[in-house]
Amino acid sequence: MAIRLSKSAMNMAYGLGASIVIIGALMKIIHQDLGPISGNLMLTIGLVTEALIFAMSAFDPPAEDYDWSKVYPELAGGASFGKKESPQGLLTKKLDSMLAEAKVDVQLMSSLSNSIKDFEASAKSGAESADSLAKINKEFANNAVQLQKQMESLATNLESLNSVYGGVLSAMNKK
Repeated sequence: MAIRLSKSAMNMAYGLGASIVIIGALMKIIHQDLGPISGNLMLTIGLVTEALIFAMSAFDPPAEDYDWSKVYPELAGGASFGKKESPQGLLTKKLDSMLAEAKVDVQLMSSLSNSIKDFEASAKSGAESADSLAKINKEFANNAVQLQKQMESLATNLESLNSVYGGVLSAMNKK
């Protein structure tokens, strides 16, 4: 007598029944009617719907339960079929074989390490040179500003000197 309904149909029936119960309870609490439908009627319809759904779900076949001890005998207290290597061990073996195929040995790794250290030293030296160059550029800019001020002062002094010499020349020409 088992009636097989899909899980989505049962979920929809649960949801609709519950919503009718909630609306009916609300209408009963606030003493409101929805046209000819009273809160008592809505609550009754919703509760009967839920009761029918629960009655139908009693006849649903249970979900299939798998015997995992057949796949994993250690779950049933039995012995396992042999020790499996850890993923780390397998990875190490695979990495060793790849390095052997690529002919990467200790000498090559040592040479690579030395090259990286030399590159690091060069990079640090380059950074120090860049810092020194930045300081030189800053001093050059400061000196240029001071030179400009000195040139303006010199131009002012030359103008005054020219006016003094102009006065001396005009005095000599009058005699």
